[in-house]
Amino acid sequence: MKIVVDPDRQIWFDAAARMPFFPLQQDWEYGLAARWQGRDVRRVVALASDGTPAACLQAIGRRWLGFFDIWLGLRGPVGDMRAAAIFAKTLPGWPFAARLFGPEIAAAPANAARWQGAARVHTGPTMALWRLDDTDAAGLRARMKQKWRNRLAVAERSNLRVELAPRGKWVDWVIEQADALRAKKGFEAPPAAFVARLAELKAARECLVAVALDKREPVAGALFLRHGRDATYYVASSSDAGRKRNAANLVLWRAACALKEAGVRTLDLGVVETERSAGLARFKLGTGATPFELAGTYL
Repeated sequence: MKIVVDPDRQIWFDAAARMPFFPLQQDWEYGLAARWQGRDVRRVVALASDGTPAACLQAIGRRWLGFFDIWLGLRGPVGDMRAAAIFAKTLPGWPFAARLFGPEIAAAPANAARWQGAARVHTGPTMALWRLDDTDAAGLRARMKQKWRNRLAVAERSNLRVELAPRGKWVDWVIEQADALRAKKGFEAPPAAFVARLAELKAARECLVAVALDKREPVAGALFLRHGRDATYYVASSSDAGRKRNAANLVLWRAACALKEAGVRTLDLGVVETERSAGLARFKLGTGATPFELAGTYL
């Protein structure tokens, strides 16, 4: 494999498009947002013999105690894991740095074997991945859990109106409401300033805001970000009035249909936590999304 350190934007986009699934945390603009926070960001791509991207890694560095660096590949590397060892060598190592990788592979013995010699320091989270491109809208609806589909139907019969926009006037409301919910519930979620910066970097083509309105009053909303040929349900919130009317179901469904129409393959609904957030886990999996357990974090 040929290794390209610090590739340009086009090479990175080509790599993202070729991966079976490309997570937001490995996206080019995610790295730019991390740099805006003062983090160091390094990228590397492995090219196959025909010159096409086979694997990639975006690692984010953070200085600890003033002299020790921690490099974290959030949901990376992605692609051919034979490149992982080579990728690791492009980053600083002991004694003044540690390298942590959370490869985008499933938690299976065969996959874990690829990381022999590395210590697993954290088990992998389970993600809810909603495949949008392998059937039509009717097929997606048929895959939903019955209760989820029933709640969606109730919301559709209400007088709620859904606005979909690239960014627009509702993006700040969605981010502020989601951040308030994060603080109240103690969710692990990115701070509002980072979300706002990332949405700004994504601009119109890769940012979608969906809001359910009762007359002119927003009762639920969500921010979706595209990356490669995939997208992420990044932050969302619903008021008490919105929850009573299943507005979140309507927002997610309308946005998923719009993303599907735009060519998105898979919508990442985020982490499924059945112990701390059982209701939210049921909401995500009720769409028909598939639970996908990641292999873990390796040192």
